[in-house]
Amino acid sequence: MSIPLLTRRATICVFSVALVSLAAATPALGSDAADVVRNGANRMLQVLKSGASDAERRATLKEVLNQSFDLQAFGRTVLGRHWKGATPEQQRRFLAALEKAEVAAYADRFKEYSGQTLKVGKTTTNGAVQLVNSEIITPNDPQPVRIVWEVQNGKITDVIVEGVSMAATRRSDFNAYIQKNGLDGLIAELERRTNGS
Repeated sequence: MSIPLLTRRATICVFSVALVSLAAATPALGSDAADVVRNGANRMLQVLKSGASDAERRATLKEVLNQSFDLQAFGRTVLGRHWKGATPEQQRRFLAALEKAEVAAYADRFKEYSGQTLKVGKTTTNGAVQLVNSEIITPNDPQPVRIVWEVQNGKITDVIVEGVSMAATRRSDFNAYIQKNGLDGLIAELERRTNGS
């Protein structure tokens, strides 16, 4: 059994993350969550137009994702209750495999770019989390896709597409896979998918 392929909503989510994530590499001092998201669209467009090779695109994504996203917090969230039961070695392997899987997914989605733009709206606060509202606008499509970015301590911790959390979706998929194949099975599958990347 394999981990489910991305649904259309998840594909949009992955693409939107890719569209914006390259921004936040080094946010300026004093920049807020909306700036982190807003500045990303311009940086992403530069990468899309640069003609970078697949390897260069993946290398850049890995660097930026580590700088803009709290991948460790995201990994703990998506592993859910299995995180506490995992050994330190399993946790290390899972986080490494998850990072490579996310980079591979985003890099592949770059090829689907067809003129989408990001419109950033208002930012609200929920405790320590800032919620940045935005829309992905596609040419010749009157229906924008609503995206909410969760930002905490200057890093993105979740992306919510049309009301569906990327972290919650991953957690559900991973939990179902672990129930049938165990945590080591999930890690091995993630590693297999990104072998050589």
